[in-house]
Amino acid sequence: MKLARLKLALLNGNRFNPWHFQGYKYIKGQPEITAFRAESEIQQFFDARDDGSAGFRFEQIYFDTQAGSPIARLVKSVQTNYLGREPRILPFYERLQGFDLIHSWELFTDWSEQALIAHQKYGAPLLVMVWDNIPFNMERNPFRRDLKKRVAAGADLFVVHTERSRRMLGMEGVDASRIVLVNPGVDTARFCPGPRDRSGFGLDDGDFVILFVGWFLPRKGMDYLLLALHELLHDPACNRRRVRLLAVGSGPGKDRIDRLVERLNLGESCVFTGSLPYNRMPDAFRAADVFVLPSIATPEWQEQFGMSLIEAMSCGTPVVSTLSGAISEIVGDSGILCQPNDFVSILDALKRLMLNPGLREDLAAKGRQRALDLFTLEQFAGGLSGAYARLI
Repeated sequence: MKLARLKLALLNGNRFNPWHFQGYKYIKGQPEITAFRAESEIQQFFDARDDGSAGFRFEQIYFDTQAGSPIARLVKSVQTNYLGREPRILPFYERLQGFDLIHSWELFTDWSEQALIAHQKYGAPLLVMVWDNIPFNMERNPFRRDLKKRVAAGADLFVVHTERSRRMLGMEGVDASRIVLVNPGVDTARFCPGPRDRSGFGLDDGDFVILFVGWFLPRKGMDYLLLALHELLHDPACNRRRVRLLAVGSGPGKDRIDRLVERLNLGESCVFTGSLPYNRMPDAFRAADVFVLPSIATPEWQEQFGMSLIEAMSCGTPVVSTLSGAISEIVGDSGILCQPNDFVSILDALKRLMLNPGLREDLAAKGRQRALDLFTLEQFAGGLSGAYARLI
């Protein structure tokens, strides 16, 4: 079978977004892609940033809180919202019949359960993309634990994006011959150094601009960035320039962040844009003097990659981040990595960069080169094309 004729079923949960899927247009042979998507609050936040660049054909699937009689939906919604029940995806494996390849995500998801059933019934090869990097994660629920074991044993191939994920799969019993490492990519022609236009963000050319991009969930660490910002504003060595925080993002946690901003009296120093369309993100990165991703770890999550890291690096924006999860693999020596949960460490990094233009230029050049060397869309598409070719 030629790759050009490939009918690909793409299962990526409720996390379809342009930054994860922009590289699929470069896959060898341009397979016919059908994405199976469920609507959710998370997906709505991603949709707010969708610029239509992915170009997939979508088929709707449903959570069990979205189908059935009104009473049944109400009961399941109450159980989910107040009693800790996990919403489940309604079975859709029969709709996967006739595809040449099924591409799912993570071992523990309902999507991979449906993909595994279709793989066993209809014979289509099954590839599972894994971002998770914590061994034996998501196993407190016995069903999830059993599902992980079944997917680990039954899938044909696994694609990971970091060495940590590769090691995790090995600990969970997946042979190294069934694991392929493929770096995600960024459009380095779009995300590139260029003229700085801050007018659209309400920032002045003389400001020292710190950029944050992401969710406002506690695990993204923005609380620690705000604490560091407070200290930077009160540091006598840094009072020659006005410091501004440009925060691009949305989602759960904004109320908590607003309260902290108010308590620290940072309102005049922060610009919150909300979600921006993906095609506006290069402007945001170029508007900044430094990009900060202050992620922290939780028992069930560590930073799995950080697409915003390679976007900043590709734009030549110096990076400050933390030693959490896979961040050190992504940034290498092209940024400053701080201790997580430590606003003083972030403060020290920001102060160094603010007072040392030469260091900013050095990290900008290193980041751009690292993105060109490791994280292009062409490299991503080539790696994924090779993985697909192994299975057809």
